[in-house]
Amino acid sequence: MTMRMILASCLLLLAATAFAQDELPAQTLFTNVNVFNGTENKLYENHSVLIEKNVVTRISASNIEVRDNATVIDGGGRTLMPGLIDAHVHLNLQLLENPSAIDGVNNMTWEEVGALAYESAQEYLYSGFTTVRDLCGSHDGLRKHIEAGTLTGPRIYLSGACISQTSGHGDWRPPSGVIRRNQNETSHVEDLGIVVLADGGDEVLKACRNNLAGGADFCKMMAGGGVTSTRDPLHSLQGTMDELRAMTQATGQWDTVGAVHAYQDESVRRALEAGVKSIEHGNLMSQRETFDLVKKMDAFVVPAMAGFSDQLLKHPVYGNPDLPLRGKVMQIIENFENWVELANESKINIGFGSDVVVSNKLASRGIRDFQIGQFDESFGAFRTIKALTGENGRLMALTGKNNPYPGKLGVIEVGAYADIILVNGNPLEDLSVLGATYDMWAPPRATQAVSTIPFVMKDGVIYRNEL
Repeated sequence: MTMRMILASCLLLLAATAFAQDELPAQTLFTNVNVFNGTENKLYENHSVLIEKNVVTRISASNIEVRDNATVIDGGGRTLMPGLIDAHVHLNLQLLENPSAIDGVNNMTWEEVGALAYESAQEYLYSGFTTVRDLCGSHDGLRKHIEAGTLTGPRIYLSGACISQTSGHGDWRPPSGVIRRNQNETSHVEDLGIVVLADGGDEVLKACRNNLAGGADFCKMMAGGGVTSTRDPLHSLQGTMDELRAMTQATGQWDTVGAVHAYQDESVRRALEAGVKSIEHGNLMSQRETFDLVKKMDAFVVPAMAGFSDQLLKHPVYGNPDLPLRGKVMQIIENFENWVELANESKINIGFGSDVVVSNKLASRGIRDFQIGQFDESFGAFRTIKALTGENGRLMALTGKNNPYPGKLGVIEVGAYADIILVNGNPLEDLSVLGATYDMWAPPRATQAVSTIPFVMKDGVIYRNEL
């Protein structure tokens, strides 16, 4: 990077922060763009889009008159589309770079966790993700500073601490902590507010309410076994019906929703029967009845698509036949074709979520980009982009009156937030223009930004402009 480019980037960052704190341009007009609106399988060619402060106010195939002081951006025939949304991130757990996985956070201070969370947030924003949904351990401190303009990052939806039963997917205590005499003593990861162990309906009710008191927009509970955890098998059912209903009771009273970590049929069905609206993963759903119930309840499934790939077997941990995680991975890989067939036939609501944890910067970029490619191979380009935009926007809106961003997200239409990216090329024909890759082990991009996404705007503020 040249000194000129560095200075330009610094000035752009300062300008974005200044706009966030003071006044946005009264009008910003995009001309000569092909619009993907987040819902339709087409581009509206050679259109203009008018932004007034932070809201889309007009979309037209003809010229749009603006005031003399308007900012006019010639899109040069690029695709204008909604900013991308990642519905399953872990800002506090993404860049740990620890071979012992989640256990590494038990040795970290809040300074380290917070610094890495901020770095993770920028990784998303500058690669075109203007909104993320954190599913474990983030509270509203980082979001407050992003909204105030003192820090830069995407919009963030928060679940607060993961709620887990003892021995569940969120029980990250070391073995010495399990057998200690004082069972009322909390682990470091609990002290950090990343997880909370709760047994019984009353404890779950209190844990969820405490998350809401801390600024959470919804709550998440562990309802079944996990892949990366060693304490709980994938077949395990977690949370009693009373505990699951305690979470949905607390969220329902706040006019928001509950989400669960769940893989297999019975854990998914129990969660849906308790009123849960967001199934995180669901990769082991194998029965048509389960998909039909998801459809009937109008719930969402946010799968971890990389978990389906047999390329995982090249991983030194997941592919090692001498380690227990390989058996878990194989169960998911073997269900891949059946899962995709049933998901397509049932037409369930599917959101995009990358679920990146415990990775360095390059690896986290590679995994996220590979997830887009996996979506494409399973559902095609249009459904992938729709999951990244309009569908995830609908998922965010399930937070109801507790929604921190109550406007329209994930779409380009009148009244929507001005969260916009410009893309070199047509993503309906080639998803690589959004960064998609198809080889899990190919060298990941070396830059924070995706080169084919030269422009990123969030809430009317320009954060990247390489036009």
